[in-house]
Amino acid sequence: MGFQWSNEMTRVATTTIRTMACAATFAFSTAPIAIAQNAVVLDAQFVEDSGGAERINLVGKLRMLSQRVPASACYVQADINTDDTRAMMLSAQKEFATITAALEFGNEDLGISGEETRRKTLVGISKLNELWMPISASVDQIASGNGTDEVVRQLADDTAPLLDMAILMVTEISQQYSQPGELLLRDSMVIDIAGRQRMLAQRVSKNICLISAGVASESAMSELEQATTTFETSLMALRNGMEAAGIQRPPTPEIEAGLDSVIADWQEILPKINRVLAGEQLDDEELSLVFGFSNRLTGGMNSVVGLYAEASKLGT
Repeated sequence: MGFQWSNEMTRVATTTIRTMACAATFAFSTAPIAIAQNAVVLDAQFVEDSGGAERINLVGKLRMLSQRVPASACYVQADINTDDTRAMMLSAQKEFATITAALEFGNEDLGISGEETRRKTLVGISKLNELWMPISASVDQIASGNGTDEVVRQLADDTAPLLDMAILMVTEISQQYSQPGELLLRDSMVIDIAGRQRMLAQRVSKNICLISAGVASESAMSELEQATTTFETSLMALRNGMEAAGIQRPPTPEIEAGLDSVIADWQEILPKINRVLAGEQLDDEELSLVFGFSNRLTGGMNSVVGLYAEASKLGT
């Protein structure tokens, strides 16, 4: 691939994967299939009904949505494909609120029966809602046509603690609702890494838009570099295996093909990422392409996560 890595960037990315593997190991040791962070965004068709699978599935989406909201808001404010970007922003806003409400009060349509009763989980959901309120207000302002560059910048800053809290809640709810024996340690680790890719694709998209639109904070370039490095390192580890991190090659031809498709999309977008990392700004047409490919990457990794979950249940 075309991404130019320094030794330090490679070291950081590899360390990140190893840290994720250790997190999965710890979660496994404390709750046999507790999956760290948001890897368990599994389609219902691939998960046996254990009474908590839907909760794990839904809370896993929050991490990606925490990045999709500011990404799409930036494109709306920059007047890029406004019909599509505005629709995605509002859809992400609605889905985030729907999921947090379902986790707290239940939602039969989403497969969640009954209200949450565990105090620690309720406190976490309350914190998510608290962090979400100013973000949702900013989305409303942008959607109404009254947004400004400063509103977008503040929205992006506000989503940083939201992302951190979403990560914590995935671990909490995974440990609370997972049932023993459904996933092996190696499966939970690789699903975690694959699932994290969706958020990273949105994180890349968000920072490219912020930088090119001239509304980025000082941390945007380093965040873009880290997200790009981690996405590519993880993608290659999933596709080719990474012995040092305990990651095996794809267990099925379908997973291999799914990863190849994601790699093809990644190679399309990578030259534009490299240009931004080199200090260039993308024009409106190029930003439109980045928006489209980032969402294809997220969708592609969604499918791969489902395939990994299916393979784990078949024992492959």
